[in-house]
Amino acid sequence: MSFQNVVINKPDADLSIGAVLDQGALVGSPAANIEQTSRPGSAHVDALRVLDLNKSFRSGFLRKRLRGIQGVSFSVSKGEVFALLGHNGAGKTTTINCILDLMHPDHGQVQIFNTRSTDISSRARVGYLPERPYFFEHLSGRELLVFYADLLDVPKGQQSSQIELILEKTGMASDADRPLRKYSKGMLQRIGLAQALIGDPDLLILDEPMSGLDPVGRREVRHLLQDLKAQGKTIILSSHIVPDVEILADSVGIMCEGRLAVTTSMSELSNQSSYEIRVFDEAAVLGYSIIAAGDIDALRSTLENCRQNNRKVLSVETKRSGLEDLFMQVHDARKGA
Repeated sequence: MSFQNVVINKPDADLSIGAVLDQGALVGSPAANIEQTSRPGSAHVDALRVLDLNKSFRSGFLRKRLRGIQGVSFSVSKGEVFALLGHNGAGKTTTINCILDLMHPDHGQVQIFNTRSTDISSRARVGYLPERPYFFEHLSGRELLVFYADLLDVPKGQQSSQIELILEKTGMASDADRPLRKYSKGMLQRIGLAQALIGDPDLLILDEPMSGLDPVGRREVRHLLQDLKAQGKTIILSSHIVPDVEILADSVGIMCEGRLAVTTSMSELSNQSSYEIRVFDEAAVLGYSIIAAGDIDALRSTLENCRQNNRKVLSVETKRSGLEDLFMQVHDARKGA
């Protein structure tokens, strides 16, 4: 699969509503509004539809207009993990803020479970973790979750059991009664993820959820997000870390300088993967030898050969999914534009 196969919005392309719809990103016609993007009588409901979001900012004494995001359009199906991948400043957080109506876009529409994001009821099924969460530092982690449970009208009789379960899932049970001012950055990130789970939301929007976590914490959060996906939750996350996206995402949108340059599915990119199989080898200096497999079929064949010959497989490592190459192509193409 070439880079061109997955480009939806070229860096300097016309990103009008009509152009986006012509490219097949959403169902409808150029004259249609966002409510018309689902077919009458269809059982399919997207968790999120974003259509032609634009946002700019005024800055400085002369109030010069600065670009935020331009022509961002995508949709996310129920139960899908969708990642916004981009370098710092690419527009990921601005896009998320516009989706949640925390920031009003200059142009464009957002629909959450068939309800416009400007309707406050659209956020009733959403859990949100901001990039830099800020909490009342005098509260303990448990008190913070009770505070959010009250805000979300979680019945009093259900709060305690729900909070205990969330604390266990996020690895914060042992520190739940410490004041937040004594939490490390990673612990604050975990308790932030815990508050996003209060009320059992159907859609999770997580802005840089791995920020501040050590390798063990990142692995635990990845496992938690995979469990939530298995439960049917829809997850939208932003990140600039390619390996995390490779593990978690079903589909990816690559942002660059305020535009959504590329969207693609990880299943397409996985066809480009190569693998390293570590096999026990008593004669080797390190105690193992490495066998390379160029694709998934070669991997299957190699593993079957090891099984038939009683060779002990120590590990299998994916060397590349094509996502990093695609990300760098987008970045380099934009730099050269």
